[in-house]
Amino acid sequence: MATLREVAELAAVSVATASRVLNGSAHPVSSDIRASVRTAAQTLGYTPSAAAQALKQQRSKIIGVIASDILDPYFAELTRGIEIEAAKSGYVTILANANRDPEQERTKFKVLREHQASGIVFCGSDIEGSPGTAELAREVNVAVRAGTRVVALAPRGFDSTKIIIDNVEASYELTRYMLSLGQRRITFIGGMPGLTAVEQRTEGYRRAMFEAQARPHVVGGTGMRQESGRAAIERLVTEGQLPEAIVCANDEIAVGVLAYLWTSGYKTPDDVSVAGIGGTRGGAVFGLTTMTLPLVDLGGLAASYIADASSSPLVPAAPRFELSIGSTTAKATSVPARTQEM
Repeated sequence: MATLREVAELAAVSVATASRVLNGSAHPVSSDIRASVRTAAQTLGYTPSAAAQALKQQRSKIIGVIASDILDPYFAELTRGIEIEAAKSGYVTILANANRDPEQERTKFKVLREHQASGIVFCGSDIEGSPGTAELAREVNVAVRAGTRVVALAPRGFDSTKIIIDNVEASYELTRYMLSLGQRRITFIGGMPGLTAVEQRTEGYRRAMFEAQARPHVVGGTGMRQESGRAAIERLVTEGQLPEAIVCANDEIAVGVLAYLWTSGYKTPDDVSVAGIGGTRGGAVFGLTTMTLPLVDLGGLAASYIADASSSPLVPAAPRFELSIGSTTAKATSVPARTQEM
């Protein structure tokens, strides 16, 4: 690949002059010299160094994505949305898996900043009391004040642009729908203790149950994957506490619940209704009733915000969520819960 020095030699100018022309500097250079440098660059097939451009502008064509768990389809959908929109503006994405660990998030955040990423997207929420959370917040706050565009797509305790779906309302509306089926004994299977998004979804479930004067029952708390849902429902069955309906903190937990029920001889929704939150492809395969979150659109909004060339882009509002009724719940005996505006 041709170098800047070779372009300068062919155009019979200094390296500094060639750099000014090719980097769009406002430094005065005659039109003849500019034409000579551009012709030389075209002849040699010279391409400016992206690293050098980033160093000069302190802003590269990179969008960093920090996902809590890349095995979770929820984060895969968010990342897909980011990548699709980033590509439209000529950006590439770098995905970093943090394993729901604030220390890993902080390390990868620093590396992305060192590579002059134009912006960094956090896809997962805080875990209350987790070591390293305060240190991560300080690191992010410093970066934001220095001009790095940081976007959170889930509840976070640091200063950043936030484009967040209302987890409380999503869970509340889903639970209201389950109540509309005429069911009263509805169990909520949660995810990780202290995970802010799960705490909010639990809050929405409890609110709907209290309003209906039904008794809440929250179990789980071992994780956000299918194995966690399977373990939780197995424990309920073993203890003789199989409810009429189950609301799960996410689709992955719900799929785990369905897997256990089906392999144990139970039928849905005849024996028990099951619903999740997310609207991921895995849930759709099983005909899961779920509160569908617009994950691809949400990721796209984050990428568009970062790629916006204006100095102060408008923060987009989070899109709507929608109730998707599948085959894992019974037919409603009353009017279904309405879809809620974000």
